[in-house]
Amino acid sequence: MFIQKRRFTDLRSSILLCLASGQKTINQISNETQINWKTVERHLVHLIGKGWAREVFSSAYVRVFELTAFGKDYLRKNVSKNVQISDYKIIKINGEDAS
Repeated sequence: MFIQKRRFTDLRSSILLCLASGQKTINQISNETQINWKTVERHLVHLIGKGWAREVFSSAYVRVFELTAFGKDYLRKNVSKNVQISDYKIIKINGEDAS
């Protein structure tokens, strides 16, 4: 079986899309995106440096992350055009009320 390697942009887009639904830990992101937790952690460092994500809470056992306004804007402009995502996620990204 051939497994195609994902590019950095694909991994980071997956992480951003995962964070679009709310605050997540590294393990939650890893489980939802099927990306190794160590890889998620390394890409989160890049996303934090770009200002697209931020660390909300940190302890010795858990770290919680969320999208920033810049991350939501980047996701809306660049990622959602290339990736098909549900209307519900787009509504959450845009900050509109789902009801």
